[in-house]
Amino acid sequence: MAIEKPLFMKILSRTDIKVRLSVPTKKKRCFLNFQNRHEVEFKVKDDNGKDWVFCCSIRKKKGYRKPVLSKGWLPFVRCWKLEIGDGVRVYRMMDKDGKEYYRIEVIKRRDSPLVRNHDAEEPSALAVASYGDVEEEAYEVGGELLMNA
Repeated sequence: MAIEKPLFMKILSRTDIKVRLSVPTKKKRCFLNFQNRHEVEFKVKDDNGKDWVFCCSIRKKKGYRKPVLSKGWLPFVRCWKLEIGDGVRVYRMMDKDGKEYYRIEVIKRRDSPLVRNHDAEEPSALAVASYGDVEEEAYEVGGELLMNA
């Protein structure tokens, strides 16, 4: 059984689906270790088991150091047919052998063609695409995403 730690969740903006994903950070600290570099590549496994390689970078100049995903991100967006208002959640995983890896979960809006949740009554409800055709509802309240299992 793998242990997972949620790292961040993001509702996608126009920039996120057209240019790059701006990674939400707490206190301007990224979940990746840049080791005095301005970019780092890392592998992410999606819920279909496909591996993706993303490049996360920060600006070389001091000041605005917000991390962004660039290389590999737009092919992922196209593959999953992501749109404004869809979301992604990234997890750090550890398998039973102690090996770490990352997992990305796609959260499609309720009206998206990929996943439909016909039982949702609220217009802000989202359906979560995950393993085993299980659907959960998510509601955005005050900028925070809350899940109902």
